[in-house]
Amino acid sequence: MNNPNETERARNAGLCLRWRDAGGRMRAVSPESLRRLLAVVESHGQPTDTGLPAMVVSVAGRPTPLSLPPGEAATTFRLTLENGETMEGALRQFRGRTALPALRVHGYHRLEIGAQATTLAVAPASCPPLSSLVDGEGGRPWALGVQTYGLRMPGDGGIGHFGAVATLSRLAARRGADALAISPAHAMFAARPGQYSPYSPSSRLFLNVLLADPLAVFDTATVHAAMQKNGPAHVEALRKLEDAPLIDWPEATARRYQLLRRLHDERIVPHPPAELAAFRKAGGTALEQHAIFETLHGYFTTRGARGGDWRHWPVAMRQPASPEVARFAAEFAQEVNFHIFTQWLAAKSLAVAANAARAAGMRIGVIADMAVGIDPTGSECWARQQEFLVGASIGAPPDALSPLGQDWGLTTFSPAGLRATGYRAFIETLRAGFAHGGGLRIDHVMAMERLWVIPQGGSSAEGAYLSFPVRDLMPLVALEAERAHAVVIGEDLGTVTPGFRRAAQRHGILGMNVLFFERTAQGAFRPPATWSANAAAFTTTHDLPTVAGWWQGVDLDWREKLGQFAPGTDPASVRAGRETDRTALWSALNVASGAKKTPEKPPATPAGARPVVDGAVGFVASTACPLAVVPMEDMLGLPEQPNLPGTTGGHPNWRRRYPGMAATVLSGADARRRVNRLRTGRGHA
Repeated sequence: MNNPNETERARNAGLCLRWRDAGGRMRAVSPESLRRLLAVVESHGQPTDTGLPAMVVSVAGRPTPLSLPPGEAATTFRLTLENGETMEGALRQFRGRTALPALRVHGYHRLEIGAQATTLAVAPASCPPLSSLVDGEGGRPWALGVQTYGLRMPGDGGIGHFGAVATLSRLAARRGADALAISPAHAMFAARPGQYSPYSPSSRLFLNVLLADPLAVFDTATVHAAMQKNGPAHVEALRKLEDAPLIDWPEATARRYQLLRRLHDERIVPHPPAELAAFRKAGGTALEQHAIFETLHGYFTTRGARGGDWRHWPVAMRQPASPEVARFAAEFAQEVNFHIFTQWLAAKSLAVAANAARAAGMRIGVIADMAVGIDPTGSECWARQQEFLVGASIGAPPDALSPLGQDWGLTTFSPAGLRATGYRAFIETLRAGFAHGGGLRIDHVMAMERLWVIPQGGSSAEGAYLSFPVRDLMPLVALEAERAHAVVIGEDLGTVTPGFRRAAQRHGILGMNVLFFERTAQGAFRPPATWSANAAAFTTTHDLPTVAGWWQGVDLDWREKLGQFAPGTDPASVRAGRETDRTALWSALNVASGAKKTPEKPPATPAGARPVVDGAVGFVASTACPLAVVPMEDMLGLPEQPNLPGTTGGHPNWRRRYPGMAATVLSGADARRRVNRLRTGRGHA
């Protein structure tokens, strides 16, 4: 049994003592797991009721209840708006509590009540609706989904970059696309090229510099000359990397950094541009600390197997503000400067791509992607240790697909740390995501309400759900989305509490409807007209089979090969079930297309998959969803998916490149036909 004191502490900390498993049974968190998780969660402080919090979040037009210090008898408030204007007013009673009256000026303001002061965030009721971003004359919007690293450009050295995003956005815009939804572009580790999953970043505040396009700053002759200086063998190695169907991340990363260092040392160091200095100044302490971390991480990684984890560094180096770190940064100033430069180049490259999308006619532009967590050994956790649950990881509880549960090897915000700092880390993460695009997809958006947290060293089954201040976080998403004039898509696939989707809908956060999951209780595929008007429609996602792969059973082949079927599962019965599902999908596609008679079902072959992919694209385009998103894998009819969840080896996750160059990748007959299906289904002329 749990200790009564621990039970009360757990509730105060937001830890759920019980949870419902995938089979509907209630499970209890073990006392040992509770103790270990409490040690992590409580290390960041606990809620107090001694005064105003660091930030009060309000929704415009609604009264805002306040928690005032005991004995506080203030009856008035003073508000200093962001623009410097001031206003005063009387507090009121709302549902038995002291409250601010309804306010309507959106923004972050200074609130003073008696001797207390805090930041008041006044958010709009919802994120900008799509109707405010697109006019009604060009048809309903549709988007392409792309893995940035998979795009190809001449001379890219084997890794796709933002220059290819710009090129593809112009091509897609001419075909009628209103957005390009790209994979996460968060900062990774320069000294850890073997970690390349875009969902396992070092920091979500900065960018993956491997995606930077040197041509965003330097002319073609300069870049070409820098590549040639390493000799013919280097140039030949680059050519092989560019031609390969899979990315060799360690090799391509090493050669990309060679190019970046040469450009920095030969072109930037002698004549530092004023724009770079301005970027550095605007980035402030956060940018400086990220560059210092990269330098420290590179230094310690070469000095032992444990050097890649800052928690094993000398004590002084674990503290970003220590004098020892400052001395190190001064001694290795040139290396710190290099990492500042690469961030500038990446930011400028992404800005060029986003501007190109809009200039080409996209009404939304680039939709960025925000990962659910960060690597605890990365720069953001090092710089902001009290704002993240360092010492716990996040994942998912055991279910039918993962009987042992999932441990993603990531960590997340500390709820107490968020409150104590006025949600600083959350707001800055949102701003980084909105910085260059017309939208943001939030991975595992349910994390704003609760996340499965696992004690360090424990199994996924030893975890528990941790609650987050969703009533503050959702309005902050709406406020930042309004400022960016951007659409928000929340990845809400999986276990979702009953009220979460309703709350997301109220705040204007679109959900995701994915073809494979839109089924009735009897297994039939739901007609397009019944799909949600509060979600974006997808044929598939990066974690699911492509339509062609699903039809051919490629995903089942992989799962059988890698032993991913649940214990006791008969592969033959799984394949028989897939055949039943093929029949159901083929019927649904033909009914939706208005066919008077359903043609014979195509075989589960590459040729047979072609009309199925065509039908799936047209099906998703015709749904009631306000935005349709088709990944490039389905536009091209590719059989392989970018990522196979639950695998770290055996399957080439995050390594596949698209066939053909970004400038012509949509020019094939299949892609042109599917673009026309999209245009027709979305009502484009």
